[in-house]
Amino acid sequence: MAKETKSKKRAKKNKANSPKSKVHKLKTKNSKKEESKKAESCQKLVKKSPARQRTDDTIFIVAGESGVRVVNFLGDKKNVSEFVIADKLKLDMQTIRNTLYKLHTHNIASYIRKKDRQKGWYISYWTFNKKRIKEIIVNMRNMHLEKLRERLEKEEANKGVFFICPKACARLDFDQATEFEYKCPECGTLLHQQENLRTIEHLKEKIKEIECCS
Repeated sequence: MAKETKSKKRAKKNKANSPKSKVHKLKTKNSKKEESKKAESCQKLVKKSPARQRTDDTIFIVAGESGVRVVNFLGDKKNVSEFVIADKLKLDMQTIRNTLYKLHTHNIASYIRKKDRQKGWYISYWTFNKKRIKEIIVNMRNMHLEKLRERLEKEEANKGVFFICPKACARLDFDQATEFEYKCPECGTLLHQQENLRTIEHLKEKIKEIECCS
């Protein structure tokens, strides 16, 4: 019986190490990878709602791609350890802490500190402040509108008297062009007069678009 058992074990081992078995394992491994890639692709194809997209865009401006990932991970969770965030997102602690403090600067994320009884150091536990996002979106939109209106005012005040470098180095108004004797301050090329009616129309459309969405 002992010899028969050893013989069966040897046969199973040989079968497992056979070329056919290795090919089957490789196909299974590749199949799992393909399934994983398909799942990731499907997630990317899922369209975000306009509100979610605005939130992600705002967070990206404040804290970059890592900020978007952190906020999406936190979601509705409360008091999540900075170490758990780093582990789940596969990011180093320095990146996580820099990102979290950027979010905290804008009050997008808040934290509490607790002392670890075993290790003796303090750990930060983080929560996403959803209400703050709406305020930031409104503030950023108002700032953007103000800049567009200021630029529109300048474009209309200098209608037809802008000068541009043919190499696209610089764009100057009449007073600036006169100061540089109608030569590009960057490369010295003679400036060309530019018609700015299209720029004015574009600015008006952009302002109207933002105002309609507010």
